[in-house]
Amino acid sequence: MDFELTVEQQMFKDMAKEFAIREVQPFVKQWDRDCHTPPEIYKKMGDLGFLGIKAPEEYGGLDLDWMTVGMVTEQMAYYDLQLAMSSFSRVSLGMLPLIQSGSDEQKKKYLPGLIQGVKTHCFGTVEPNAGSDATAIETTAILDGEDYVLNGNKTWITNACHSDFAMVVCQTDKTKGTKGLAVLVVDWGTPGFTRAPIENKLAFRHHDHGQLFFRDCRVPKDNQLGGFGIHFGMRAAFSNVEHTRYGIAIAAVGAIKSCLDLTVNYCKERVQFKRPIASFQMVQDKIADMVIAHEASQLLAYKLGYLKDKNVDVTKESSVAKYHNMLMLKRTAADAVELHGAYGLSDEYPVERIYRDCMAPFIYGGTAHVHKLVLGRLETGINAVAR
Repeated sequence: MDFELTVEQQMFKDMAKEFAIREVQPFVKQWDRDCHTPPEIYKKMGDLGFLGIKAPEEYGGLDLDWMTVGMVTEQMAYYDLQLAMSSFSRVSLGMLPLIQSGSDEQKKKYLPGLIQGVKTHCFGTVEPNAGSDATAIETTAILDGEDYVLNGNKTWITNACHSDFAMVVCQTDKTKGTKGLAVLVVDWGTPGFTRAPIENKLAFRHHDHGQLFFRDCRVPKDNQLGGFGIHFGMRAAFSNVEHTRYGIAIAAVGAIKSCLDLTVNYCKERVQFKRPIASFQMVQDKIADMVIAHEASQLLAYKLGYLKDKNVDVTKESSVAKYHNMLMLKRTAADAVELHGAYGLSDEYPVERIYRDCMAPFIYGGTAHVHKLVLGRLETGINAVAR
């Protein structure tokens, strides 16, 4: 298994690092305090091709590999985990559902703007009573003539309040169970479609999350994305959540490395008892744990990207990498805050933000418990979740 980067992959990695140093690092603290990401940052990312790496050339994309997306995500996450996940979700839960299941008209309408960073999507799956069990969808879409009439609520939706359109998972016929599930594309401004932000969050404060509300919202039936059921239209939802797990795993690598570098620099400068605290054995013990966490997490994420580019089933590898890497980030961020002492409690030091932010992707993309259930099912052949 060869992880040596191609010239093209290294170029994108270098570009992403240069971009983040110039456009992200000087501003991210204020973004976090303001709870707002300036939309023009995505336009700048689009101009450099970062958002169109996996998109077809005919719509303005580059049609490249997963490792290239991973290199950009890893570098972005070193400086801001929130922006890394936001930009990756624009690929995994924005463009890919359209590429895989959209009609020619839908692709022409939405893909160019997403690739350029001038349009924003949201993907509405999670509901107040449907989270890990995404098949427990209560939002309904009843066919009435040439329209579906959409009713229901979605919550904790990424890009909810800034999106130009929503891809909404809904139930078209409850008697059919999962075979009645569908995805509808709903443009912002459609009567009956409203939204509200989720504020005062622990994590991802400058990353938009919100609620979507649909009240007798009429959506043309031509706006359906793909067919019905889990293996057709719903493929756009579930298969691309697995892609998102790769994004989470490799973003964790960048954030772990950031914690490590920030902590090493601080501990070499911080003097106590007339010695830099980096010389203390217990401090070096924690730093060694960070080094190991980074090495192991990077290998898992790179292996996952390598296998995804081979187009093989990576369900197991996705769960292993997502679970392991987020657990390591959580531990590393906690150690980084501890080694910074009281300063680690201040947002003047980036480790404070990383410590908060790691809780978001630790939960979404499948909780730790969900991934253990996935791995248990794959190894035993027995599904622990009753159906």
